[in-house]
Amino acid sequence: MSGATAQTGLDRSGPEWSTLTEFLRETLHPEARSLAITHAERPIGGASWETIFVSFDSRDEDDQVHSDRVVLRRAPVSGPLAPYEVEKDVAIYTALADSEVPVPRLLAWTADPSIFVRPFSMTPFIAGESHDLSRVERWPVWQERREELGHEMIDVLAALHRFRWQETDIATVLGDRGGARERMAGILRRYLEPLHALARERGVGIPLWLEMGRWLMCNAPAEGEDELVVVHGDYRFGNLLWQDTRIAAVLDWERAMLGPRMQDLGFLCMPLSRRKDPTIMGKVLPFEALAKRYEASSGHSIDFAQIQYYAVLWQFLEGVNTTRSLLQEAASMISSGLLVQPNLVARQTLELMENFEAGREVL
Repeated sequence: MSGATAQTGLDRSGPEWSTLTEFLRETLHPEARSLAITHAERPIGGASWETIFVSFDSRDEDDQVHSDRVVLRRAPVSGPLAPYEVEKDVAIYTALADSEVPVPRLLAWTADPSIFVRPFSMTPFIAGESHDLSRVERWPVWQERREELGHEMIDVLAALHRFRWQETDIATVLGDRGGARERMAGILRRYLEPLHALARERGVGIPLWLEMGRWLMCNAPAEGEDELVVVHGDYRFGNLLWQDTRIAAVLDWERAMLGPRMQDLGFLCMPLSRRKDPTIMGKVLPFEALAKRYEASSGHSIDFAQIQYYAVLWQFLEGVNTTRSLLQEAASMISSGLLVQPNLVARQTLELMENFEAGREVL
């Protein structure tokens, strides 16, 4: 995948590069006389999986050299979305391979850390552009053809929600079984328990986040499991690879789960997804245009209250992750004023909750 500015070539002197070279030969070109990695670089950006672009040459029996480039996604040592399970990428890419949803083609993978330090998956390199939310306004295509980008984003999202996951094994990597309420309980445990443990260790309280968690559980939708769809969970510009106004690949599925279809729309509508101009959802479309496009593309009506609820959820999870990251820093930082950002997130979340409870159709 391309689009981000790459760092200079990585040092390839470690023994893991030799084992990776042999893995590439065995899995991609077992007939080759030889294979050699010629270059490797890591793109700047991203806060989860470690992405590495690897170029290599293989020599066939006729002494012809063939050049290729692949993308490795290697599990990080730690991070806000841990545990990082390579099997999840494998299951999702395999299940969606022949669907309407553009995903990278899985070439190979391994959970064996002796191959390249940590588990990784491998896909072809796809040329394209990817822009983070904080920088997308500088992209000329966004400036000139934002509506087209928005329509493409919503059409691909609707295609994901149409995907018949029940006919695949994908559910095994998308959380515990159950309906929307049961899955909400699992989400809250996953995010709040590490934060609560860390807060006790640091000797600070997190009553607001705990109370918000209780509110989310009390107000969770009641859809049964068969009514749920595959939810990407982080559907934004930085996780989409673009070729002009077409999405060439949807990336970064670590937050994927089963949930109500409004869950992804709530992500696009939370305040953190529309910074600078709160009238533009996900930095692509005003709400009315987004809703109209989604209804036309998916064949399902918009549930505004449920979008409000899931905007609360995603805003809440971002606040929990930010607070956890800050608490992991030196204890002296806790009193230095660096909790202003999560407090801002909390205030925005509380406002969303108040609008939901009052029945006000306001985001």
